[in-house]
Amino acid sequence: MSENLSFDEIAEKCMQYFENEEKFQDAYDLLTENAERFPNQSMLIYNWRYCLAALLNKPDLAIEIMQGAFDVGFWWSKEYLRSDDDLKMLQDLPAFNQLVDKFEKRYQAAQASSKPLSLPLPAPTQKADSLPLLLALHGNTQNAKNSAEFWESAVEESWLTVLLQSSQIAGQDAYVWDDLELGGKEIKDHYDHLRKAYSIDTKKVVIGGFSKGGEMAIWQTLMNIIPLSGFIAVNPGGPFVADIQKWLPLIENDKSFIDKRGFFVIGENDQNLENVKALHELLVSKGMNCQIVISANIAHDFPEDFNQVLAKALKFIQK
Repeated sequence: MSENLSFDEIAEKCMQYFENEEKFQDAYDLLTENAERFPNQSMLIYNWRYCLAALLNKPDLAIEIMQGAFDVGFWWSKEYLRSDDDLKMLQDLPAFNQLVDKFEKRYQAAQASSKPLSLPLPAPTQKADSLPLLLALHGNTQNAKNSAEFWESAVEESWLTVLLQSSQIAGQDAYVWDDLELGGKEIKDHYDHLRKAYSIDTKKVVIGGFSKGGEMAIWQTLMNIIPLSGFIAVNPGGPFVADIQKWLPLIENDKSFIDKRGFFVIGENDQNLENVKALHELLVSKGMNCQIVISANIAHDFPEDFNQVLAKALKFIQK
C-alpha cells in the first residue's frame, strides 16, 4: 500500500519508473495518490507530475498541473522550463508559453532579492583553540536546510560544519551553482565572515558538495580562491564533469593543487560514473592525492553509510 511509504521511498520508486517509459503512468499515479501526504514536498511533486504528464503525451493535464502550482505560489525559471527535455512537447503551446512568462516574472522578482546564505550547524562540544572547518554545498535545485542531514555527522568528528546556499535561484527554495565565478565569490565572502566569527584552523578547511555542488567544490579547490585542504565531491555533476578536458587549464594554471587532497563518492549506477572515474584518474596523474569510493546499488544519491564515508574522507584529507 503506497500510503505506508515514506516520501524517500516514493521518490526512489519514481526515479526507477522515470527510467522506463512503460512505468510513467505508475509514477504519475503514485505521486498523485500521495501528493496531499507530503505538503513540504509539494513543489517537487508538482514538478514531477507535470513532467510525467508531458511524457505521457497529455499536454492539457501537464498545463493544468502547472497552473495549479502557479495558483498556490510556486514558480520555476524560464531557463529551466525551456531546457527540460521532459517538457519538449509543450514548448510550442500558447498556454505553456503564457505560464512560462508568468513563472519568469516571479523568478525575476525573487532573484533580485536573493542573497547567499550560510547556515552553521551547532559547533562541536569538544574544546579546542581552533576548529577545523567543513563548508558543505547543496546540489542544484536544492537548498542548505535540506542538505543538513547529510553533513551533520561531521560535527561529531569535531568539525565546525557550515552549510552554504547559493544566491542563484532555479525555483522556489531551489538554488543552483551554475555561475561558478559568482559561486566562488560568495563562498570566499562566507569564509572571510566565518574567520571573523569563529576561531578556525586555516590549515584544516575542507569543502564538500553534492552533484553540481560537488563540481563547485572541486572547482573552488583547484581555483585556490580560499586556503583549502581539499574537497569531498559526492556524485559530482555539471559541464566540467561532463567534459573533463575543461579542468586542464585550471590544473596547468596553479600547481598548488598537488598539495591538496580530493575524495570522490559516486554511485555505481550514477550516469556520471565513468566521467568521475576519469576525473579521479586525471587528478592523480597530475600529482594530486585522491581517493574514490564507488557506492553499490546507488544512483544519484547519498549512500546510506555516508556518515562513515564522510568520516573517512575527512581523515584522509587531513593526513
